[in-house]
Amino acid sequence: MLDDTLVEQDIHPVYVSAAASSIGRVRTANEDAFATDDASGWWVIADGMGGYREGDVAARRVCGALRGLDANLPLEGVVDCIRERLGAVNSTLYEASVRALNPLMSGSTVVMLLARRTACAVLWAGDSRAYRLRHGQLACLTHDHTRAGELHLTPDADDHAITRAVGGEEILLLDVRRDTVRLGDRYLLCSDGLTRELNEERIAELLGAATVQTAAHVLIQATLDAGARDNVTVVVVEAT
Repeated sequence: MLDDTLVEQDIHPVYVSAAASSIGRVRTANEDAFATDDASGWWVIADGMGGYREGDVAARRVCGALRGLDANLPLEGVVDCIRERLGAVNSTLYEASVRALNPLMSGSTVVMLLARRTACAVLWAGDSRAYRLRHGQLACLTHDHTRAGELHLTPDADDHAITRAVGGEEILLLDVRRDTVRLGDRYLLCSDGLTRELNEERIAELLGAATVQTAAHVLIQATLDAGARDNVTVVVVEAT
């Protein structure tokens, strides 16, 4: 097995992705949004917060703010740019929620993958997740910003109240996790509509499908088969 230094020097992965989204079996509107840019090396999912007005608008704003990222910036430069852009969206949403006249509560979770050669970073706020599948082993790269998550309760704990999101507080705090990519790695971004229905063993099985397109399709279908009580969105990214 090549060590990470040799991989970084000698390998230039090509990233391919597929995305899919569904309203689910219960909801009357889809408040999830996603955007992908294989050539520029970024992928994102935003999940409008349930119970808030115009959650779908907030999710679309999050995704829209990330379009046009400079593909030539180094990884840390892109991370800084994303913090700035999402911070601006956060300020707009938060100010609308606290204004005296016709306040509008609107917010969204976000999870995003960035890649530059074999360096990558995951940024997130809320309970949308990122996973990595490597040699059949699934690793969760995020932790949920929920009451259950903050208290380190079991993943199936019932307290799903969001503790961090775009638009939720005056200042947006994005968590960042960096990783080294190996050829054949497959990454999954997903809204919580997936993880509320499928356990990680099932996710790993489906994520390992023959192609990223097939993986995205079967993940959505399995969620629908399980009842899909919420909107569900997935983005599958592979380093080839």
